[in-house]
Amino acid sequence: MESYINPPEILRKLATKEKQRLQEKQPFPPEPMPDVLLLLLEHAPIRAWQVDVLSIIRDEAYYFAPQTQTKILNEGWASYWHSTIMTRHGLEPNDVINYADHNSGTLATSPTRLNPYKVGVELFRDIEDRWNRGCFGRDYEECDDLVAKRDWNTHAGLGREEIFEVRRIHNDLTFCRRVSHAGLLQTP
Repeated sequence: MESYINPPEILRKLATKEKQRLQEKQPFPPEPMPDVLLLLLEHAPIRAWQVDVLSIIRDEAYYFAPQTQTKILNEGWASYWHSTIMTRHGLEPNDVINYADHNSGTLATSPTRLNPYKVGVELFRDIEDRWNRGCFGRDYEECDDLVAKRDWNTHAGLGREEIFEVRRIHNDLTFCRRVSHAGLLQTP
């Protein structure tokens, strides 16, 4: 079946084209292509079953891409609400230690890996705290008194509103980029 799947004349034409391209020093692909699997599917000399396998892998990657783009915010959001509900409404006093023990395992840090649950929940807690105290805006940013800034509290009470806004409009990349450029999250 090899001669039907990969006809020699087609393979020779492809090899000749590749030699010409190399001699002319034309880059391949001519434009950057972020979808490497599509590049392989369209240009690699592979068999039909290999095309099927690559197509399946590519489809699966696209299916899971949104989940990987929001890992920190999703896990942080889940941890935030789990902790909020359990500590305010869901626990009897005799359940607190058991809950804290189980939750500490979920939020544990490691020197070798990033824990998206821990990073996400701490980001949401920090945003809620700062926006509840009014630690944002021009007055706060221009304050040079470190003690005043540490004790800043306008009782703005906007924390919950702000974490819902962050959750609605950001993914991990845009959120981290905004935080790193601004120093802290501020509304546009």
